[in-house]
Amino acid sequence: MGLWVNVIGLALFINFLLHWFSPIQSWREHLVGKMVRIMVKYNMFWAEPLLTIFTCVQCLSFWSSLLYFQNFTFALITSFIAVVIEKILKYDTK
Repeated sequence: MGLWVNVIGLALFINFLLHWFSPIQSWREHLVGKMVRIMVKYNMFWAEPLLTIFTCVQCLSFWSSLLYFQNFTFALITSFIAVVIEKILKYDTK
């Protein structure tokens, strides 16, 4: 039971960070913009997956849960739950 609470909590936390916590949004947008400028300036288009980690709920939840749990199955489940939460919240706010 405690492990599932951690999985759902991590998925909620990732959604909170990427969409609804206002002080972090300006920092995240600045970081992503700076990364794009650096990639274009130095032709580092191979580093584009690093950019998606900061903008994609599914990617960030997968990698953070893989680092936290060190279990591929829990990383997939956390990623799926994060996407479902994102879709529910976006549908509810429309």
